[in-house]
Amino acid sequence: MLTKTQSTTLDSQDAEFFFNRGNTHAGSGKYAQAIADYTIAITINPHLVEAYYNRGVIYGDLKHSHRAIADYTKAITINPQLAEAYYNRGANYSELKQSHQAIADYTKAITINPNLVEAYYNRGVAYGELKQYHKAIADYTKAITINPQYAQAYSNRGVIYFQLQKYEEAISSFTEVITINPHLAVASSNRGNAYLKLEQYDKAISDFTKAITINPKFAEAYYNRGVAYGELEQYKKAIADYTEAITINPQYAKAYCNRGTAYLQLKKYNQAISDFTKTMTITILG
Repeated sequence: MLTKTQSTTLDSQDAEFFFNRGNTHAGSGKYAQAIADYTIAITINPHLVEAYYNRGVIYGDLKHSHRAIADYTKAITINPQLAEAYYNRGANYSELKQSHQAIADYTKAITINPNLVEAYYNRGVAYGELKQYHKAIADYTKAITINPQYAQAYSNRGVIYFQLQKYEEAISSFTEVITINPHLAVASSNRGNAYLKLEQYDKAISDFTKAITINPKFAEAYYNRGVAYGELEQYKKAIADYTEAITINPQYAKAYCNRGTAYLQLKKYNQAISDFTKTMTITILG
């Protein structure tokens, strides 16, 4: 977020000129020129918090996370109540896979601004990476409370519920995603996987079919629908789906293996042997 500062003295007016020109360069995607102007502004006025902040934004966008962190740290030193600086510094720590530092910054940002929804979401992501799943769920839930249309928060919460084998809760979260965005193939696929775990195969097939309709190249959806058909002993349909998955991804070892098993059930031994051989070839040789 680019901001503007006011000035009263000649020096601060000069700093403001370079600061504002830096904003113009940043808005035009001329990041090197923007950084140069922010740096001049900082040289003139070392307390110009917005210049540090905006330069940090650009460094972050350029994936220069260490430089971004240094700028946000300076901005925080000047203004310890700048929630967005803590949040952005946390995001750069996350980029560096330094989850504990990221969580500390997101927490500080939330303390300053309890309605900063992205801080809850990103802290949830960091907790998830640390396998602190219950804390992650709590943060995604808080993000959803602030923004009930936050599809990605529902989706991430659903994934964690799935990992915790809480499949009914996962289905509830994925259903919310589908309600918000009915055209998101992965949401239907994820819910289908949860139904598959609950052995509700018809519902799983319906969801995988929806995912395939949205994205006809969704190899995993074909594969998982094949699994559901196999559980229902509809082996020909299973074979057709595994074949489609293999067509999309010729290195899909599990699809070859499962198709081989389906062929075995139909007593098509030569086809089964061929698929099992192909599975071993992919698994061993990569």
